[in-house]
Amino acid sequence: MADEDFDPESGEEVQQVFGELHERFISILLDEIERERFPSNEMLDLLQSCMSLRDRVRIANVLLDKLSAHRYPSPDMLRRLAHLVG
Repeated sequence: MADEDFDPESGEEVQQVFGELHERFISILLDEIERERFPSNEMLDLLQSCMSLRDRVRIANVLLDKLSAHRYPSPDMLRRLAHLVG
């Protein structure tokens, strides 16, 4: 959506725009986390601080893939996953 098309008076439109921005932000961070062999705790903390329930599932799946790819996963990743999946 172009900035000039944005109508700040429409509450529904504002929610849609912020939903799209949230999705884009989460996707960018998830892509970066998937690429990194050892994603930074700061990036993971940031991601977790603004995640929705749907994002929680996506993040958990990315980290579970990383967990299965490492013979000796880090204790931080194990704790983070335990927290995410319950």
